[in-house]
Amino acid sequence: MKSQRLPWILLGLALFGALIGFFLSTERSLSFFSETDAKIELEASDLAAQVDSDFPVRSNDQVGIQDLAYPSNAIPGELVFHFDSRQDYLAYLKALTNAGIAPLGQIDELLALRISERALLQANLAQSAARASYSYRIERPLPPVEIDPEALANLRHYGLSARAITGGIVAGQGEGVIVAILDSGIQAHSQFDDIYIAPIDLVDCGVAGRGAAHGTSVASIITGREGIAPAAELFVVRVLDDEGLGNSYDVAQGIVQAVDLGVQIINMSLGVYQDAALLRQAIKYADDRGVIMVAAAGNDGYNRMPYPAAYPQVLSVTAVDAGGQHANFSNQSKEIDFAAPGVGVLTAKEDKGTTLFSGTSAAAPFVSGTLASLISGDDALSPKQAVEALKRYLNDQGPPSADPVYGAGLVDWDRLRERATPNLLDVALADIYLQPDAQPGNTMPIEVTVQNRGTNWFSDAQLEIFVGEAEPISFILGSLGPGQTTTRKVFTQIPPLDSDETLSLAARVMPKKVEDDIRLDNNLKAVTFRSAK
Repeated sequence: MKSQRLPWILLGLALFGALIGFFLSTERSLSFFSETDAKIELEASDLAAQVDSDFPVRSNDQVGIQDLAYPSNAIPGELVFHFDSRQDYLAYLKALTNAGIAPLGQIDELLALRISERALLQANLAQSAARASYSYRIERPLPPVEIDPEALANLRHYGLSARAITGGIVAGQGEGVIVAILDSGIQAHSQFDDIYIAPIDLVDCGVAGRGAAHGTSVASIITGREGIAPAAELFVVRVLDDEGLGNSYDVAQGIVQAVDLGVQIINMSLGVYQDAALLRQAIKYADDRGVIMVAAAGNDGYNRMPYPAAYPQVLSVTAVDAGGQHANFSNQSKEIDFAAPGVGVLTAKEDKGTTLFSGTSAAAPFVSGTLASLISGDDALSPKQAVEALKRYLNDQGPPSADPVYGAGLVDWDRLRERATPNLLDVALADIYLQPDAQPGNTMPIEVTVQNRGTNWFSDAQLEIFVGEAEPISFILGSLGPGQTTTRKVFTQIPPLDSDETLSLAARVMPKKVEDDIRLDNNLKAVTFRSAK
């Protein structure tokens, strides 16, 4: 790891902290609040107006600290106070100081304080013009525990590094791009010998301490010798302990620190199913400053996503296997943005060598690394432009258009590399879709999607759809522009199937000039259908 720039970074952070301290002390001295003025009470009407994660209202007038009931997964014994004005924030800090109480943490940029319940009780202090919320336990996406082992076994491992999976460098090497990784830290590894890493430890476990395997794998997908953007610099913020656990306060603090350092991309392969108010605020802070945030969609097989992936400002990523099949441990949700490799990716091992890494934790850094490469390319895309390019050159996958399984589609690195090459013909059979709950004996629609993955228009391609042993059904497709899709729907009666029988579905699309198609391997697709038990 290169550390030549680290002293300068730390010196800059120290100076910045000193300036903030001076500003706060000045502001406090000018405050017209007295100690007694800062002793406030929570109005029940104010609490009722808050969404999620706020104090429960137990009376019609005022709520005392002793009345708190911590919701599931909240960290007991501590609260987060949010202030709408700096004046009120500084007044409350002054009141705490006068009472001899130090907050557990403070994020000046968000006007937020982390306070122990015990300290509040001892000092008999209440809030002034503030909202209260909880800090929640947060964790890395864990391996699925309720997925059918046979279904998991059918997933195909990539067994390749991120660089090999993407087919080489996408655009640039990542030069000048700083990517923040909020995770379990990072271990020294030969893959990172030539990159700059700035470490921040928010959990007192040591950035390179025990338990950093998860963060090390994530980092090696983004940058390093086998990463997608090998020259990208890393701002590694450890927010998860040795067991992969953390809290939403530390994640919010890590986001703010990363933004203030000047990162362009934040990768978060972690999540929590509660909408923590402070985390939501930190996400907005980063989004308002143009920082791109990428998060894992989760490995629980749920029909919903954890936060931060579920926030609209965050790019959420699900996982596919080496055959492009949705990894069945991945959560599904209408908020999914992209699909990327997440089964058996070869990554840096915690101490040395390599290991196979699976989950949406692997899929998210594929997107982060790709964005870093696009930003550093010859056309010098802004972070926003890089996201738009990524969206434009996705491969449609699954049900037609955006869907809760694959999102807007699967990242395609060949298309990203070729986007400026004119007159490329690439006619692709994107997907064959039959409702999973289709029953034998019923007439059901089969939807076949064709996508133009080239850089020129084509017309009059022939589409053939095969259902079992029946004669193929043929279509002549009209004109299709670069990136566009078209879907053809055929109705067929699902034949009777025994419990161990499957129905073969296939489709093939061929342009008028087959010899001009640069990738004939994506012109044919076949799937098998097994009736739901």
